[in-house]
Amino acid sequence: MKFPRAPNHHLKQDVMKAHSSALEEAEKDDQNEHSSLAHTDAQPIDLNSLQTFVAVVRAGGFAAAARETNAPRSSVSLRIRSLEAALGARLFKRSTRAFALTAAGRELYQRSAGALALLVNALRGVSGADDPYAGEIRITLPADFPVRILAAAIGDFRNDHPNVRFEVSLTNDVLDLISRDIDIALRIGAANPQEALIKGAIDMKFGLYASADYVSSHGIPVDIRDASTLIGPSRPELLRLLSRSLPGGATWPAFHVAVDSFALARELVLNHQGIGLLPEALCRVEYASRLVVPVLPEQFSGTIRLHLTYPSRADLSAKVADFTRVFERHLAAAGR
Repeated sequence: MKFPRAPNHHLKQDVMKAHSSALEEAEKDDQNEHSSLAHTDAQPIDLNSLQTFVAVVRAGGFAAAARETNAPRSSVSLRIRSLEAALGARLFKRSTRAFALTAAGRELYQRSAGALALLVNALRGVSGADDPYAGEIRITLPADFPVRILAAAIGDFRNDHPNVRFEVSLTNDVLDLISRDIDIALRIGAANPQEALIKGAIDMKFGLYASADYVSSHGIPVDIRDASTLIGPSRPELLRLLSRSLPGGATWPAFHVAVDSFALARELVLNHQGIGLLPEALCRVEYASRLVVPVLPEQFSGTIRLHLTYPSRADLSAKVADFTRVFERHLAAAGR
């Protein structure tokens, strides 16, 4: 006697309910992990662990990430576990054969991958890891300093290190090196803060010059005070230092044309406007070509001392130190 088979639709319904319940539980776990990442208390996050997480996602697995980062697979796994512990959220669903990102892992990757790359690049740029001869060198010099010397030094340095940028401030104000973030200051005389590092001193020669045409028209005066037109710097501190080379404790007469730029003073001399008080280095080419001639060298031939100043020894980076050597070489050549 055969018994009729019981309908199995109840069994199918039970299986479908169990499957649906499992899916709902998995989705709930995923949502809980997502919520945990969003609301976790702030914990210290190791940057290396975050980089490893991004590497695992991009490589498609732990073993591949270990090969690409040249790290043991155990180290990769440890960093991921440490990151999950710090975040309080699972980032991967993994088995022996496959893995996938959780909702929390997807959110972390989407939000962190680009920002992490920017942060790493910024840190490398600041530390000079990519190129120690990059970035900026900020310099301040007196407004009346012969810029030809600095221009030649910058040109020579950038021929070898084109990634270095320069910002130059020509001013007679004594700028604060720290607050203005200045790497090198060329200073005349003292006026250096006690904590500053003074690396060297260069003596720059000065003289009186006039164009050959001016001398031909006006002649050479017997005394500086007899000059029909005297051109010189307007800066009192500079004049005080240059007065030390005048005979008998004399002082400079009032200039008929006072300027804060030696380049402008030279142009006035070349345009036959008078006798100029100028650095010898600024007139070397014109003197060699006989466009200008020295005037009253027996009455005045002076020097002033220039100091290269830095905020502190710690601020003297490799690129600043190397540029300083180039600059010193040009200054020394100009002073000879």
